Amino acid sequence: MNTNDSDAIRGLITAWADAITARDIDGITGRYTADTVLFDAIPPYKTIGRSAIRQAWIDCLPHFPERFTTDLRDVVVQVSGDVAWSHFLLHFTPIGAEHPCGQTWMRTTVAWRRRSGAWVVEHEHVSLPFNPMTSQTWFIRDPAVVDMPDFTCAGDGPNAQGR
Repeated sequence: MNTNDSDAIRGLITAWADAITARDIDGITGRYTADTVLFDAIPPYKTIGRSAIRQAWIDCLPHFPERFTTDLRDVVVQVSGDVAWSHFLLHFTPIGAEHPCGQTWMRTTVAWRRRSGAWVVEHEHVSLPFNPMTSQTWFIRDPAVVDMPDFTCAGDGPNAQGR
């Protein structure tokens, strides 16, 4: 593994998270290309290209709280030549009043490619697990706890309705 490339990508991930907190659209979308494919946690199921992803963020950010932090956890980066992948947990923490954006951590996987010496995002996938017994989102409230639905009692438990 090339430690310099791994550290560079970690820096890009941190800069992306900081750009989200700052509502910096150029910073958020700066590593996407015309070919980048985003499978996001919110509809539509697929967004292609930097301009479309940019518009998705422009449409989404007004629904965030006025102040929040963007938190990363368990960042893993693997590099092989001019391709790399990373995965991590992402969380938005509202500052002040409660806001729905702070209810869960999200799983994020990013495929990277080095183009003309710069790392760019080829593919990004942001997701939440779901309870297959209820078809409800399974929130990740504490990433230190790997919990799951009680399949013998579909609909029971604190996460049964995606709360």
